[in-house]
Amino acid sequence: MMQSTAGLSASGRSFYLARAALDPPTSLCKKLFPVIDEWHDRLAAKELSPDNNDPIHPTVAANAFVQVIMMLRKTFMQDSVLMMELHLCHPIWQHSIFSDPAYLSFKRKANLIALECSSMLTLIC
Repeated sequence: MMQSTAGLSASGRSFYLARAALDPPTSLCKKLFPVIDEWHDRLAAKELSPDNNDPIHPTVAANAFVQVIMMLRKTFMQDSVLMMELHLCHPIWQHSIFSDPAYLSFKRKANLIALECSSMLTLIC
């Protein structure tokens, strides 16, 4: 799970990424790149490829690639909430995943967190 405190800035002060405060539902993430979960499981089990019965060789690169894709789909879902507001007319938002009840619920919660963070930052400044 991603931490809400992202790290240290160049000045040594910490910063906060509101989008990282809420993880999207796993069921929603699995709708993006759905085959990556299958590959994750197959690499872990060292199964045979269904196409030609070649064994899968779980290399460091293969495992890292699968992990990156799994992380990117989560990050994409988190970032999509703000990006949707910034680029409302972009055709990507017509995809069915963005009208999924799980996404709409996630979006409402993410917007609430962002609003709370914005209010807190205004008070701090």
